[in-house]
Formats: sequence, C-alpha cells, structure tokens
Amino acid sequence: MISDTQLLEIDERVQKWLSELDTLIPELIKTLKTETKSNRFDLVTNVDRAIEESFEAFLDRYYSDHQLYGEELHHNTDTLRTGHTWVIDPIDGTANLVKQQNDFCIILGYFIDGVPALSYIYDYERGEIYHAVRGQGAFLNQQPLSRITAQPLKDVMISFNNKVMNDETIHALLDASFAYRLVGACGLDSVRVITGQFGAHIHTNAKPWDIGAQFLFAQELGLKMTNFEKEPIDFVTGGPFIISNPGCYDEVLDILHQDGGYQKR
Repeated sequence: MISDTQLLEIDERVQKWLSELDTLIPELIKTLKTETKSNRFDLVTNVDRAIEESFEAFLDRYYSDHQLYGEELHHNTDTLRTGHTWVIDPIDGTANLVKQQNDFCIILGYFIDGVPALSYIYDYERGEIYHAVRGQGAFLNQQPLSRITAQPLKDVMISFNNKVMNDETIHALLDASFAYRLVGACGLDSVRVITGQFGAHIHTNAKPWDIGAQFLFAQELGLKMTNFEKEPIDFVTGGPFIISNPGCYDEVLDILHQDGGYQKR
C-alpha cells in the first residue's frame, strides 16, 4: 500500500493529464471518425482511442509498473486484482459525443490490490472534474462534496435504461419515484447521484469501465453501490449495478425484483 503523500502526488499528475485533454479533444472532434462495434448503437471514435492511448503513454512515462484495463485497447484481466490497476472509459457516452457533442465524460478508477484508491469522472463540456481520494473525500473542481443525506424514493429522481426493462417494472419505478431522467452516459448519470440531484442510477449490464470510478465515490460519500442482490461488485467483471442514495436503495431494489423481475419477458 502506498502512503497518502504518494497518493496525492499521483492525483496531482492525473488531474494535470485530464486538464491537458482540453487541448486534445477539440482537435480530435474536428476530424471525428466513427465506427460501429457489436451493433449500430455500439460506437467507437478516434476520440475514444486517442484518449486511451494518451493515458497509456502517461502511465508508461510515470508509472510503468501500473496495469491498464480500458474499454478500447487493453483487455487482459489475468492480474488486475493485484498490484496497481487503472480502469478507463476514455469516452463514456460515445453516442452522445457523436450525436450531440455533449453529455460525455472520461471515467478513471485506480485500484491497489483490488481496493479503490483514486477516482475521476471528467465532464468535459462543463469543465467539471469530479475526483475522490481514499479516506479524504470527494471533490468537484477541488471543492469538497457533501456526504449524501438519505431521501425516500418518492422524493427523488431516478435514472435507468427503459429499453431493457419490462413495462410493469418501468411503471412501478415511475409511480414510486418523483421523476425519471436519463443522461445516457453512466458516469454522468452516476454524477447526478453523487451530487444528490438523482436518488439512484441503475445499469443492468455495466461494464467494468462504466463503473470504475463509482466505487470510491460511493464509499467516500455514504452512497450504496452493489449489484441487484445487494452484493459487492467485482471491478474486473462489472454486471448489474446500482448507485443509490441510502434512503431509496432498498425500495428501488424491491421494485426490480417484484413480479418476476425487471427483464423484458
């Protein structure tokens, strides 16, 4: 385990790297190139690939013994649970980038022997860097974020992808909550929970890079983050995921499990 001083040194360097993306990203968007992967909604761009390559170069320069697990290029999972591991989604919300050029972010999580130590969600268009440091809290552009106050489901907005849920579950969630919203980028939907704007964000098939930063934010701010069975999530495998205000967490999961479950039938 590294010292708090060493952790803060890494944090300072990573934030500097993130700020340098302000020069890189506009140039990449000018020549935006888009490809499809598994289907027409599963997109990748030159921006995704260039950012992941940039962070790989950053690690090679400063922390060559650290491992990288990324959405686009780095998929060897054999040793990720030991030593120093970074999980990156270079562009979370690629469809938003392509169609709107807004509402996308960079997600970064740093794990030491499988334990979260640093986390970042960079909302590029708004110039907002959310970051968390193990044992020292969470921040927005260096300003501390408050721990979350519990609120019941009837008083909060919730976020989920309605394409993967059956109608009964969707209507039960809508009836029980105050309102529904979806940004369409897991990191930014999670940020709304982290800041208290949303009560919960639900993702039925989260990939490790979708949620690599949220573990530490939840820990530092008193949020609930588990799978739908209220069990811890493996940061290497991902899966069904909820990040939630503690006051509505149980009620959301009860609704997901009622009447045979949430999946389309």
